[in-house]
Amino acid sequence: MARTILIADDHPMCATALGMAAQQVEPGIAIDQVGTISDATALAQERKFDLILLDLGLPDVQGLAGLLMLRRLQPQAKIAIVTSSDQPALMRRAAQEGASGFIPKSEPMSAMVKAIATLLSGETSFPPEMLEGADPVETPSLIGELSPAQFRVLRAAADGSQNKQIAYELGIAETTVKTHFAQIFKKLHVTNRTQAILALQALDVAA
Repeated sequence: MARTILIADDHPMCATALGMAAQQVEPGIAIDQVGTISDATALAQERKFDLILLDLGLPDVQGLAGLLMLRRLQPQAKIAIVTSSDQPALMRRAAQEGASGFIPKSEPMSAMVKAIATLLSGETSFPPEMLEGADPVETPSLIGELSPAQFRVLRAAADGSQNKQIAYELGIAETTVKTHFAQIFKKLHVTNRTQAILALQALDVAA
């Protein structure tokens, strides 16, 4: 059976390049391509993937939160961050939050092929400059414990929406929003909305 790969990238040229690199590694590999984290999590709930290539610049997610959501849904998959940034600190943070690899978009096709081959072999793949200026490891974020629905509620709150507006925007009851917040507080080990939003904002990165 062919192995499967999910490419979550809203830039068609980059997604195409990643797909071509994957096919060079394994010509028969099955590839699914999406442009939002919502579509990525929906697919991740339906089927298993061997490898997920995740762009940090997706329009409907914040920083590394998409990585945490997909890692929760696909614990068996290798997940690699794909981004225009080549900051060592970002690479380390991605590894800390469970990424198995990091592929800067500035890399040539040959480097993408090598990284994907390494990941599909079951190993991790990070640029050698990852350890430059390394600082003490921090505690991994708990945002990945949130369900997709809870994440959407928290993200709306971070954008400044109040419960009534969140309910309207997401098409749910206001009581459901309140229930989601109760679960969010419990999962993030916080006591209020501001602390929860700060936990989400801590994942902001330059993509």
